[in-house]
Amino acid sequence: MNEQLSRRLAFLGVLIVGLFAALFTRAWYLQVLTSEELADKAFSNHVEIVVTQPTRGRILDRHGVVLADNIRTGVVTVNQSRYAPGQVDYVLEQLSELINLPIEVLRTRLLDQQTHPLAAKVVATGLDEYGLLRISEQSLPGVEAKWTMSRVYPQNEIGAHVIGYVGAMSQGQEDRLLKKDYLPSERVGKSGIEQIFEEDLHGYPGRTELEVDSTGRVHRIVNQTNPKPGSDVYLTIDADLQAATESYLRQGLIAARKTVSEDSGFFFPSIGGAAVVMDLRNGDVLAMASHPTYDPNWLVGGITTLEYQSVFENPYSPGALNNRAVQGLYSPGSVFKLVTALAGLEARLISPRAAYYDVGYFKIPDKYGCTGRCTFYNADKAPLGIVDLSSAITRSSDAYFYKVAHDLYWIRGEEQWAIQDMAQLLGFGNQTGVQLPFEKSGRVGDGQIKEALFEANPDAYNPYGESVQWLPGDNINTGIGQGFVSVTPIQLANAYAAFANGGTLFSPNIVKSVVSRTETQFGSSVIDFEPRIQRLAEFPEGSGIVREGLHGVSSKSRRGTAWRAFEGYDDAGYAIAGKTGTAQAEGRNPVLQRKKEDSAVFVAWAPRHDPRYVIAVVMEEAGFGGEAAAPVARRIFEALRAYEQRWPDPQVAFIAPRPECPEIPEALRGYEAFTSYVPEGCPWGIQVPRANSPEDVDGDGIPDLEERDQ
Repeated sequence: MNEQLSRRLAFLGVLIVGLFAALFTRAWYLQVLTSEELADKAFSNHVEIVVTQPTRGRILDRHGVVLADNIRTGVVTVNQSRYAPGQVDYVLEQLSELINLPIEVLRTRLLDQQTHPLAAKVVATGLDEYGLLRISEQSLPGVEAKWTMSRVYPQNEIGAHVIGYVGAMSQGQEDRLLKKDYLPSERVGKSGIEQIFEEDLHGYPGRTELEVDSTGRVHRIVNQTNPKPGSDVYLTIDADLQAATESYLRQGLIAARKTVSEDSGFFFPSIGGAAVVMDLRNGDVLAMASHPTYDPNWLVGGITTLEYQSVFENPYSPGALNNRAVQGLYSPGSVFKLVTALAGLEARLISPRAAYYDVGYFKIPDKYGCTGRCTFYNADKAPLGIVDLSSAITRSSDAYFYKVAHDLYWIRGEEQWAIQDMAQLLGFGNQTGVQLPFEKSGRVGDGQIKEALFEANPDAYNPYGESVQWLPGDNINTGIGQGFVSVTPIQLANAYAAFANGGTLFSPNIVKSVVSRTETQFGSSVIDFEPRIQRLAEFPEGSGIVREGLHGVSSKSRRGTAWRAFEGYDDAGYAIAGKTGTAQAEGRNPVLQRKKEDSAVFVAWAPRHDPRYVIAVVMEEAGFGGEAAAPVARRIFEALRAYEQRWPDPQVAFIAPRPECPEIPEALRGYEAFTSYVPEGCPWGIQVPRANSPEDVDGDGIPDLEERDQ
């Protein structure tokens, strides 16, 4: 046994000696024979890629006023992925002392920002050179103090809902943008033009391939592509008109809060609203206001949950981030009577000069076997007496339009819904296509929509167990813009623009052009946004009487519903035509815990006989359209007049495929207040009113037909 053990030990010894000899030989080979070769490999064996962020493009108004720009600013970022557990508190304590910010603020900013998990998060902005140097000297792990280009909005809150703002990438944006060489820490568009035109504004990042050794020393640049700055986006809005529109809307809301509601006895809450100004000749949006508003500069560097809640979830100014002009859904009220009037004419149910006696309500005749609500009242239950189509629009006779909508109910077919079809022709129920995010479609109710709503939420839409079928009462409510009707302010402006310009329904443009800031041999690239026509509408015979009714809304002598708002208004060459609306709001005010007040609506165009601009104003829980919304529109029209004087040649073309041929009743075609000529394409000619004729007592360019009929 001893001999066998000795042999094994000897074998093991030889094996150990052999292994050491092999190791020694290998070490000698590496250190002596190939040391120089390996050293070269160690110092030149990899390439690093550095991505350079491009300069973001600017956003400007139609005349070149800068609305969004970039400034050089000092920022501090913290990358949590670099920390061991518990290390973050130490780093934040050091930072708190260096930049004089409470550690709670830094911690909240670090934890609240929803960014890529590996991205550095901005915890402080606006540092000067000295502040950046102090932080850099500390060499805190995961902390970087640097100069960067930061977004700035020099007009502050002016145009905020149109321009939008930039912020940290959302998860959905990361999935798409990181594939396009975006850096995880980049700020990207979150709303408005900043979001829709993100990739145009962003530009193309630069890429530099560096040959780097193991110590990080750069040996050479392998390849380099310079960043290309983002393109500038020019809007159709005018900055001064935008500021005026926002100011007048805000002042109107404040004024409404000082007015007591006759129904409730309380002051109107008047918490929000929107106003849209369009050039009805080409669909350009000249101003778009939404209130409450915000300053997009607040959001550039990131915002904490507490800060967000205090500003954007304030119950007394709800929805500040929402662009009510394209996202707000409202019952239009009586401004929708334009649709019902045209539908009645199209169906030949309305004889424009036929008299109707408004007794203050409309009752569904007994022969129809009415169930449920059978009597529908005027807004204040007051009788208006004898009216025709024109005066029913001017004085806003609900009873007249209740009857029209009721009669239209009984002639509907399986695929024919007169009011709904005319509403669709004017763009209601569909997005307008304006270049802004989150636009709502709204709806104009019919049998299918009612059934779908009832099935989805029976408690909200069928609390009394009514029939889910479309009833006469549903059509009656629809006829005055209530019930299952919801629209956006921009839809109202666009529909009235189409009627005023003779039937051209545009997709509104809020972007004028996109201009590249990179010069080529052919100069800068420019993409111009031409007017976009959705459809051409043919209006029925008698629509000229509808215009006449809209012309009278601001007339005192014709007892128009907006005459007080326009009393003393200088209408020389700038008279308006429009419609007031007072829309019932469903539900309760969540803050005041009482039934919501009516919303005020007003839509109008000017000049009356040479239409150029249309304005839509909607004010939530602000009362009557003629008392709250119309005064706001009047002030905007006055600002428009100043705008035209400042820019006398707007260089816009009236895009209409045919001459405008207003329908005038045959009995009036020889009326001496009119002169006529027959352009090509009109069946009998355009009738041009001659202002201040003997029959034109109030000087509004329209013969006083009611007086003549009397």
